[in-house]
Amino acid sequence: MATHPAVKTLLICIGIGGAFGGYLYFTYDHRPVRLLISVLSSVCIGSLMMTTIWFRWYFTMHARQQSVKMIIMIGLLVMAALLGSELTFIGQALLSPGERYKPLQGGSVYILNILIVLVVGIPIYVSEEGKGLLHSRIIEQKYRVLQLEQQQTVAELELLRTQVNPHFLYNMHNTIAALIPIDPGKAEKLLLLLSKFFRSTLDKDSVTVHPLTDELEITRTYLDMQQIRYGNRMRYTIHTDPDALRLQVPSFVLQPIVENAFKHGIEVSSANGFVSIEIALQPNTMLITVADSGPAFPEHPRSGMGLRIVMDKLRLLYANDFKIELNNPPHKYVRLTIPATH
Repeated sequence: MATHPAVKTLLICIGIGGAFGGYLYFTYDHRPVRLLISVLSSVCIGSLMMTTIWFRWYFTMHARQQSVKMIIMIGLLVMAALLGSELTFIGQALLSPGERYKPLQGGSVYILNILIVLVVGIPIYVSEEGKGLLHSRIIEQKYRVLQLEQQQTVAELELLRTQVNPHFLYNMHNTIAALIPIDPGKAEKLLLLLSKFFRSTLDKDSVTVHPLTDELEITRTYLDMQQIRYGNRMRYTIHTDPDALRLQVPSFVLQPIVENAFKHGIEVSSANGFVSIEIALQPNTMLITVADSGPAFPEHPRSGMGLRIVMDKLRLLYANDFKIELNNPPHKYVRLTIPATH
């Protein structure tokens, strides 16, 4: 466990004071109080010196040039030496019987302590300032890297969103063309739905996430288009936990799965079919389940364009914090499990 800098400083000061006091005690001043005074002097002056260096920002934050900061620090270190000396004199008067404290009577002791503080403190200040500048540069570099990663993620999500299935577009255009002579009303309705669908696809305000209500609106638009195309051959249901409607989901994550259900379910069967969407909440997660009446998934399913786009998008947004399940009859469905976010 790392030692707190204040504790480390105190121990170093005690060690230095004890060593110097011991030298004085064994050479010419054999009083035990000499040792205590030396330790007291080292602790007072050393602690004030290091406190000045640690909190230098409060005194130098308005200084732009390093030379100005250095002048300010020299002045502060001199003050720390003088104040530490004076505190030592007060302690010495308390520890030595018969000795009285006389303010500002240190004489040459002040000069000696100032020189010691400057010789020791300036290199420490320069070292700490260098560490601070290096730390600031590292933080700035990390911030720039994070910005670049976010920009790359947004660009990749934008690319994924604009990859509209040409097979779907081709079928819709053919359906509109076929309906124009026989049912112009349905053709017009389908054209308006297709326009609404593409406006949602190209909406720049939902590159990453948007409310679940918006995602359901996009999906309903798609389902209504397919309802016109297939008529009575298909039906769909949507069941949503009311509490989920206020949550955020990745944009265009549900519609590709629904489209996949049509492509591999309704389209390949002449019988009537259905698509069912259910959105439920569990603690901290949202479950999005899309079931259909199509044939079972193959034993080793190939990831089509729609499902691959969904997986790529979820991987970009959630890393590994999501899950995709493919389940076969009697309950065939695709289920997404994603974080529930506001």
